Amino acid sequence: MKYRFAAVMHGGLIMIKPSSIHRVIVGALLVAAAGGVVAVRLLAGRHAKTKVLGLDQVIAFTYSPGKDFDPKQLHSVTLIGPLNPGDWKYWQSRGVVTGVGHTWYDLLRSPIDKAVDLLVGQDYGGNPKPVMMIDEFGFDFGGQMDEKSALIFHQTKLKKPDVALTVFEMRGPIPQVLAEAYRDAADLVMLEGYVANQRQYWLIATQVWSARKYGILPKTIVVLGLGKGGRPGESWADTNEELEQQIRFIRLIAPESPGVGFFGGTPELLTAADNLCTHFFDLPTNGSGLPAEVRELAKTFSRRYEKPTLVVSPSLVEPNYNGEGTGALVEPKTMRAYMINLGDQDAQNVKVRLRNPPNLGGNVFAEGVVPIIPKRSEMIGVLLVTAPWRVWVGQWVLEVDASGCDVITFKP
Repeated sequence: MKYRFAAVMHGGLIMIKPSSIHRVIVGALLVAAAGGVVAVRLLAGRHAKTKVLGLDQVIAFTYSPGKDFDPKQLHSVTLIGPLNPGDWKYWQSRGVVTGVGHTWYDLLRSPIDKAVDLLVGQDYGGNPKPVMMIDEFGFDFGGQMDEKSALIFHQTKLKKPDVALTVFEMRGPIPQVLAEAYRDAADLVMLEGYVANQRQYWLIATQVWSARKYGILPKTIVVLGLGKGGRPGESWADTNEELEQQIRFIRLIAPESPGVGFFGGTPELLTAADNLCTHFFDLPTNGSGLPAEVRELAKTFSRRYEKPTLVVSPSLVEPNYNGEGTGALVEPKTMRAYMINLGDQDAQNVKVRLRNPPNLGGNVFAEGVVPIIPKRSEMIGVLLVTAPWRVWVGQWVLEVDASGCDVITFKP
């Protein structure tokens, strides 16, 4: 044969001309190379970090006490506020995003269209990239106040799409109605993780769990309370050691979060937070440096459970407020209990009761049955109020009867 290879089938073999073999090999190499480039691009895409507010990382200092601490000395800050409308000019030169603020009070006491107009018509000081910090949403675990908040959020973004909406989310995990509004319209969600010590870290864990469930954790940060708390005698992270532990806990349970934030604080604590956050993303995500019990708490929310496993707390129960924002309740009065099922099976016919503490009568004042809490999901238990309650959120006694389920109850 003239050619060692021929482009015909001969004797059951594929014969290829020498001139063709070069083209085949080169073509194969090109395809392989192209496939490698695609694979590299896909891999890079999976690991690419989403920018939030145009930032590679969000290190937020919020409501910092200006008279005791000059925020201009911060080194790690990338988001600061709420500030006066014209302050953005200084901070923009440093690559820092600023926001103006609006509290929930007049928003939720107003009709929805007026509330939207208040946010749209806010004085943004001529900032070409305006940022609104809403303080705060998350009142009744998907009740009428939360439904109204979600509508205000959506309609503000529709009416003024150029404004970046950021929101402080309070009172624990994010209910579905707000999570979906944030997923559609929020530029940044700030979870109020105001806790004192590791006994309360479970609250941050439930907040992160809900943000991850609804796919918004990549644009969500935990905001830690620094120093004196919101109630008389209450304190949050009040030492440098406790502050560092809380930051390390966030890195452990929320590595995909774009950063961390801080509320208030003394000059000493703000300086400590600033120093830690200059290398925030260098902190380990494997829990090193944390006590064993803290690492175990994190595993509670990440491991798989074969049977229904419920997470509940007296602190995750709120009255159902009406949508007028006056503090009045929907009639007939109900309580709304946020309940998580970490298990791989549905929980069914879960009975929930609230009691006054023994020294205040010990009687059941609200109860209900939750027909189903889907596997690896959450449900709001609606409890009909049948008698006066003598205490406020978290101080009542929570009882859960759940046949075939394990129940993890976290105390306030």
